[in-house]
Amino acid sequence: MRKISIAAIIVSLITTVAVYAQTSLNKTDDEVQISRWEASAEHGDTAAMHRLMEFYNENARYCIERELTEKEKEHYRRIGIENATDTIEVITNEDYVERLDYWLNKGLAKHDPLAYFIKGMELYFEDEAQAISYLSKAADTGNAQAALFCGSACLNQRRGDEAFKYLSLAYELGVPSAGWHLAMCYAAGIGTEPDRDKAIEAMRHAATMDYPEAVLEMCRIEPDNKIWQHKADSLDIQFSDFPIISE
Repeated sequence: MRKISIAAIIVSLITTVAVYAQTSLNKTDDEVQISRWEASAEHGDTAAMHRLMEFYNENARYCIERELTEKEKEHYRRIGIENATDTIEVITNEDYVERLDYWLNKGLAKHDPLAYFIKGMELYFEDEAQAISYLSKAADTGNAQAALFCGSACLNQRRGDEAFKYLSLAYELGVPSAGWHLAMCYAAGIGTEPDRDKAIEAMRHAATMDYPEAVLEMCRIEPDNKIWQHKADSLDIQFSDFPIISE
């Protein structure tokens, strides 16, 4: 029995060392790959520059959900929030932020569409008007997400013609939520003539692509259509809709 126990321990240790070695190897491989991208991008390789911008953009900041400390809970109780239990915390990797800025500036200097998109999204919740100037350039090259966010920002900025233009582009490029936004334009006459039929057509398209708000709107417009109620049930939608297309 003793020999078996010792053997088991040895096997366990070997396995642990092997896993640790593999993890270290993977980390080293990642670092080597990044170094290769950096070297290639410095020599003008656009694909390598794109990989770097995407990598640093995805990893420069990330969010974690954590339990509040007792001190934090007491703070919230003092300001009238009794049941606060968790929060979202943004973790920043300063080295990655610096590298992202470096390659974004390189990309912007070359009028690179991906750089325009990432820069526009950085500004989206801080300075919509400035974000539009970048997102529009990315959208004009056929970037579907840039078109959606550009159109949404234009809606918020009351720039109706531009909102309709970019939301129409996002719709044509197949973004599910674009139909919901575009229906709003047709229903209210934003950037186009009011057209209820086109509004319903755009809303229906978004609903068939399972965009929750559009599904709820179609449930309201076509209450006897079981397809929409089935979609609402399958998507387990737990929030209330608000009418966009009037009767």
